[in-house]
Amino acid sequence: MSEPTNEQPDESEIPAGEAAAAAEEPTYSLGAVCRLTGLSEHVLRAWERRYGAVRPLRTPGGTRRYREADVTRLQRLRSALAAGHSIGEVARLDDAELTRRAALTPRKATPPPLAPILAAIEQLDGDEVERLLGAQLSALGPSRFVRGVGAPLLVEVGDRWHAGRLSIASEHLASSILRNLLGACLRRPAAAVHAPPVLFTTPPGERHELGTLMAAVTTVDVCGHPVFFGSDLPVSDVAEAVASIGAAAVALGVCHRNGADLSAILVQMRTAIPGAVELWIGGPGSDALTLPAGAARIADLDELERKVALLAVRGTPG
Repeated sequence: MSEPTNEQPDESEIPAGEAAAAAEEPTYSLGAVCRLTGLSEHVLRAWERRYGAVRPLRTPGGTRRYREADVTRLQRLRSALAAGHSIGEVARLDDAELTRRAALTPRKATPPPLAPILAAIEQLDGDEVERLLGAQLSALGPSRFVRGVGAPLLVEVGDRWHAGRLSIASEHLASSILRNLLGACLRRPAAAVHAPPVLFTTPPGERHELGTLMAAVTTVDVCGHPVFFGSDLPVSDVAEAVASIGAAAVALGVCHRNGADLSAILVQMRTAIPGAVELWIGGPGSDALTLPAGAARIADLDELERKVALLAVRGTPG
């Protein structure tokens, strides 16, 4: 027996006044939304037509454009499905109820396969560490690798080192192999050839660069153009690099405060780069910082990916 379609009105029926908002706020293309949410075009179109999950705007030429709220809602819907609900149950819920439903049946996360990797790190078996990490990177792709393997591994290695359960040599080995593997992922895909560059670095005094490198790598999957400059870059050099590469944004990763007056440094950074260039601050050490006007705190990798996708809509500052 065929399933009833229960299709919703086509997006072209959205009132003209509402559709005109597409020209007044940043919006995402269909392809960008698929990359940001992990949904295929087929699934996304089916959710729209059959269940009315979201109602994208249309340009005068008929192209779908999705608002920030649409992307957030689709991500919540996907989380609800992962928690055991069906799309038919949750597609028409308001955002508050959708969030509540997703929390009722928490998703059982599959622990990343870190045990054999950590064992090889402890034994200083670099070849095995590289083989295991390389296999996970190939299987998952850069963004999922960072979230499911790279970031958890980095946290676990740091915790074991601080607890005295892992040698400095082991920590350095793991960091070196991760850095080499992730560095190779920064190659820009053909689809991002016209994407505006984003400069990734850490502020003066911050020498922990792996978290920032991992953040840069995740933006490749949303056709970003990350340019990674390593750690501890002076303010004047950041400003010079922004002008040289035509950066549309500067992304600073902060792991530790290191005793530096980073809030004052951020004021200097904001003043040194053009006002049209966005300044983003993220990382575990950024929560307590006072940010200057014109700087934005990036809460997580999902928000970073949304910011990068929006840059492609706005274009590179003139």
